[in-house]
Amino acid sequence: MDKSVDKELAQKFWEISQEAYAYDSPWTAEQFASDLAQSHSHYFMESEEIAAFLGFHQVCDEIEITNIATVVKGQGTGGKLMRRLIQYAKSQKIASIFLEVRASNHEARLFYGKFGFQVIGTRKKYYQHPTEDAVLMSLKVGNKDE
Repeated sequence: MDKSVDKELAQKFWEISQEAYAYDSPWTAEQFASDLAQSHSHYFMESEEIAAFLGFHQVCDEIEITNIATVVKGQGTGGKLMRRLIQYAKSQKIASIFLEVRASNHEARLFYGKFGFQVIGTRKKYYQHPTEDAVLMSLKVGNKDE
């Protein structure tokens, strides 16, 4: 992917993220561009126009979800992306998928719970604007020795 495409994609991810998150995008367009350049960073997108995306980092046998955002909620797009990630994780023999979510984001916490994610801890004052704790969640996908 060339740098101009990366910049355009990063801008699109930022725009979707701005619209999707209650407190605006947690990342800037520049942070998305930087992330796109990382070899351990991956993105799944939904539709030609990119109406939704899920970003994650894969290191060894773990995945950390960095972003999930969709322009229109309630149409199953986020669920499609999550199912795609879980299938991918199984195919890659990933042991666990991790994520952080705002403590007050009950809708997202319920969404992750539907896929089997469980609360494993908190990060105090993790989020800014406004300052808020993060809830750590994990999904055991498999075991690399299975």
